[in-house]
Amino acid sequence: MNNRQSITSCGCSIERLLRQEETYIFITGAQKQSDTPAGKTYIAYSIRISDTETKRRYSEFESLRRALSRLHPTLIVPPIPEKHSLVDYAALQTRVKDDLPMIEKRKRMLQTFLNRVASHPELGQDHVFHRFLENGVAWSDVLHSPPLSQLPKNPLQMVVSKEANVQAHKYNMILSSNLIPIPSATYVLKSPDPRFEESEKFTFRIANYMSNNLDKSQRKVIRRLGELANDYAELGAVYNGFSLNESGSVANAIEKIGQAVDASYTESAQMVTSLEGEFAEPIQEHSQFAHIVKQVLRFRHLKHAQMEMIETSLENKKETLESLQRMEGEARRLEEAISRERTIGSNAVDIDELNKNNNQDDLEDMDDQNETIHDEQQQQQPNGYHHSYGNNHNGITSPTPTANSNIDASYPPRKSTKTWASPVKMINAVGHSLQNIIDVDPEATRRNQIGKTKDAMDVLQEALEITRKDLSGSSTELQKELDRFQKEKIKDLRDMLIAYAKIHIRYCQRNLESWQEARTEVDKISI
Repeated sequence: MNNRQSITSCGCSIERLLRQEETYIFITGAQKQSDTPAGKTYIAYSIRISDTETKRRYSEFESLRRALSRLHPTLIVPPIPEKHSLVDYAALQTRVKDDLPMIEKRKRMLQTFLNRVASHPELGQDHVFHRFLENGVAWSDVLHSPPLSQLPKNPLQMVVSKEANVQAHKYNMILSSNLIPIPSATYVLKSPDPRFEESEKFTFRIANYMSNNLDKSQRKVIRRLGELANDYAELGAVYNGFSLNESGSVANAIEKIGQAVDASYTESAQMVTSLEGEFAEPIQEHSQFAHIVKQVLRFRHLKHAQMEMIETSLENKKETLESLQRMEGEARRLEEAISRERTIGSNAVDIDELNKNNNQDDLEDMDDQNETIHDEQQQQQPNGYHHSYGNNHNGITSPTPTANSNIDASYPPRKSTKTWASPVKMINAVGHSLQNIIDVDPEATRRNQIGKTKDAMDVLQEALEITRKDLSGSSTELQKELDRFQKEKIKDLRDMLIAYAKIHIRYCQRNLESWQEARTEVDKISI
């Protein structure tokens, strides 16, 4: 709404002129100009509105239309006459700027363009358009100053509707984030709007029919009528020469036929000119209009696709956040379990150590018992103590106790293999090794990812709210624009058909008068 107020309150002199009734913009002439004495020449078209007059070249008209399309991507900006094709340039070469019929055609179509923009309820109030009509304004400065300098390269990165409660027609930081997806023209909508889906089909059908059938056929007819007019001109000269070979009423009759043929040539040429300006050019213009409507509907399609892609991205981020939060919860539970195990492990008794102590106590008790038995035997048999000797490598015999051999054999030696006190120690060791290999601090990384995901979700959520409101508002505005254009198109078609009929009626009436006079003269020939 603020943007609309800023447009309507510019208060410039051109706006005041356009608000007056019956104000019409004229292109009064076209002259060759050059910026430097040795520079290339171009055609400058003189534009007059009331007492204000300025000059613009074709490329500036082209940039004006492109600027209005960028500022208002949901509005149907009128077309300008097409450029020459490469074939035309190859055929005409340097004579393109001297092609008077082409210059006159451009004058008519550029004048129609300016008046269509001026009569548009929103484009006519745009101050960029007013600056184009002002005298003494350097158009290059307008192109490089606000609001045009503030527009993003991609129109999807700005808000176009006034219902989104965001400044429209300006670079938007949220929509320009790298988190916001950019859809392609081939994106298939999940839930298309039936109204615009039908409008797209109808517009594509009309555009193809007008371009491939009506426009081509009408150009062919006009070309052949022009050839017919040239043939009439030659035929009229032939009849006039033929009358010189006769005399009396016959010569007069032949001369009158020649004059009727000359009149047919004149009227045919006039009909070609009228058909070109009052029917063929409007047909070409509406053929271009059909393609412009396609572009506007395609922009709305991309805006809708952008909203759906943002929704999908937001859902994906929500799933990612839920997964990270589950991992965080599992990690915390595992950490708590490990802490409990460590607490229990520090207070637990080592079973191996306990078994070792018990074995040592048993051995000491058995040794005491053996010593007691040995002493008793010595007391009973003082001379009966015997030693069994074994030979070693030095021939020295060493006593080998026989009483303790059976006792030692009943207790096998302890294994020297190291065992874990509990599974927790093994888990800690493996986890520590994997932590060093995979990530230095997985907890910090995971929490950082959670933070980034939440920030991305905030941006996507805000972008989704903006695009939803923007899509709703732009759809409403676009529907109004299509309704307005449909009424304008019906009026134009009515005017075109009436003009087409009047041109043929006038052609036939004037030819009828000429040929009736010729018949009167022929009837004077006596037989």
